[in-house]
Amino acid sequence: MLSILISFMLIFTSSTEDLSSFEGSIEMVQKSFYETSYFTYFVKNNKVRIDKFDRNHDITQSIIVNVKEKQVYILSPEEKLYVKLNLGQNLSDIENKYTILKTGNSRLVNGYKCYQWRVKNIEKNTEVAYWVWQNNFYLFSDLVKLLIKADNTYCFFNEIPETYGFFPMLSVERTLLRREKLRTSVVNINPQKLDVNRFNIPQDFEIMNN
Repeated sequence: MLSILISFMLIFTSSTEDLSSFEGSIEMVQKSFYETSYFTYFVKNNKVRIDKFDRNHDITQSIIVNVKEKQVYILSPEEKLYVKLNLGQNLSDIENKYTILKTGNSRLVNGYKCYQWRVKNIEKNTEVAYWVWQNNFYLFSDLVKLLIKADNTYCFFNEIPETYGFFPMLSVERTLLRREKLRTSVVNINPQKLDVNRFNIPQDFEIMNN
């Protein structure tokens, strides 16, 4: 789920504003050879909700995260069930070796000047290119650390050192032979006031034992 991821999260009213206080929604689209998914990230203070939609824009999954309390809940809207993710201890992927290159390449992504970071793993036959925007939004790096166990697509970004203050506006995952596997891009940023109830588990949802 979510690629997020990846995917999510975001922040933005202007490049000079303190974006750590961002409140609103960010929409993303994720495309692979087989399917297209859509994600909407809702951000308020230290809380994040990520809704995933299929190609027909029907909601298939939600994730509610309290970054400060380190709590992650995965919801199934269709079944009206939820589960609390057992985070345990998040460690780096020491079983695999990552090569990380923070290039000086830059480009505009949706009007934002972004820089290219590349992460390669030979054992996984994968390289991910991130186009990141520098800002004051620190929540994303903390969010990634919590979501690794919900979606392993976050593993590559989590291996990059000194990511605080950077957010990926575009990520492209390829094989080492350059075949594109997955592309995730921000398509809309909407600063707005959000109802805190959006980040609560609905009362008619039942907990599912895992």
